[in-house]
Amino acid sequence: MKHKRIVKRLAFWLALTFVLSGCAGTPAPVTIAPAPESAPATEEPAPPPGDTSGFCVGVGRADITPESPVPLAGYGNVDYRISKRVLDPLYITAVAVRDEIGETLILLNIDLVNLKGDLAERVRAFAADEVGIAPDHVMTNCTHTHSAPALESSEPGIDRYKIKFYKAVKSAAADAVADLDACSVFIGTTETDRLNFIRRYYKTAGFITDNADYGTGEITAHETEIDQEMRLIRFVRENRKDIVMANWQCHPHRTGGSQKYDVSADIIGVWRKEAEKDEDVLFAFFQGGAGNIDPFTRIPSESRYTDYKDIGKALNEHMQEGLAQLREIAPGRVRVATATLTAPYNHADEDKLEISKKIYEVFRGGDREKAREMCKEAGLSSYFEAGAIIGRASRPETGEIPLACYAIGDIAITAAPFETFCQSEQKTRAGSPFAMTFSCGYANGSQGYLPAAECYQNRGYEVAVTHYARLTAEMVVESHLELLADLAANP
Repeated sequence: MKHKRIVKRLAFWLALTFVLSGCAGTPAPVTIAPAPESAPATEEPAPPPGDTSGFCVGVGRADITPESPVPLAGYGNVDYRISKRVLDPLYITAVAVRDEIGETLILLNIDLVNLKGDLAERVRAFAADEVGIAPDHVMTNCTHTHSAPALESSEPGIDRYKIKFYKAVKSAAADAVADLDACSVFIGTTETDRLNFIRRYYKTAGFITDNADYGTGEITAHETEIDQEMRLIRFVRENRKDIVMANWQCHPHRTGGSQKYDVSADIIGVWRKEAEKDEDVLFAFFQGGAGNIDPFTRIPSESRYTDYKDIGKALNEHMQEGLAQLREIAPGRVRVATATLTAPYNHADEDKLEISKKIYEVFRGGDREKAREMCKEAGLSSYFEAGAIIGRASRPETGEIPLACYAIGDIAITAAPFETFCQSEQKTRAGSPFAMTFSCGYANGSQGYLPAAECYQNRGYEVAVTHYARLTAEMVVESHLELLADLAANP
């Protein structure tokens, strides 16, 4: 049995290498059918060659919708939440930016809940190799839909899906570079109206809770002010469709849930579809941290399937208002700055390790009600906190956090591998020396929630499961601002 598993794994990786690199050895001759005398009337005429002599931008997109059942991510339950149908498609959208001296940046927006560190590194390496740039010039950012495949799962079907996924990464990056064309650059912001809310709040009972608790009285105050700002960039191109990039923060999990088995791009997929009804536009969304922000509507779960469409359409309407008020800025040089931050891990509540192991064993066995009762008796918020305590016990004292900042002229993009709280992202944007700053969570990896320091005293789900100790978020903000300052000093 053991050698069979080894053979299977070897066969998979050989197949993956074959798909991604073409084929080993000399390729077989390919017979190309002659072109028809006239193109079908339904085909669009080929665009003229792009102007790549100066600053230019391109976009590529590849389908990553699973073709068979796969485990879904987003609720800590990938072992049994297997997809049953496709509600709407998933994509990778790649934006390529090349400056006048040829420095190239690839920004990958991916319809997944996240990419763990090793997976993100592999994706960046594949994209970089495909277009001939360094991996640190590639950024991954996930939309954080809770209705997409769980790449880290060991369930059947995921290996076959990974082959399609990695091939799509390379395709999207290559197509983005092939699509490069000269452009002008416009930036601006707009405010959304009651489309998201701080999901950590005080109730009349006087304690902090989160979106898993709908009882215990009315909400009296939220833990912090909501961040409803949407940041916008529009690249107006000479010969091809314009590219609109939006940066906003909110958990898109309306189509998901522990008992939902649909593949879906959720709110962001609807937003993209609505934005691209304008035939002159291609849309790319870049997710903010969203660690403490949910969709505003708190309606029964059976209404989710109409609710997510309404939110996506409303987001596009707000974006259109912002696009009508953009201002032009000069294009500029592409620059990249990176840092690895060493921060203390969270080792709280490890005295509850043994009971946490028992709780998690019951949870994994499928008896969620009994696991909830055990959590109450042990003073734990959930079985997810029990799982977090188990994880903490095996960690060293510190962990490493990859951080990156990308500059495109007077535009900056910060990347952190967290579900960052909005307070941190607002501080980063406020301290940025750039005219426009996109603050991106779920970027270049995934290390879970990163609450702001003042939130630790209130505990709650996000604090209970975070990997890192208090003040780590403030360290991330400080590091990002230092990187931004370095980039601004070298335009």
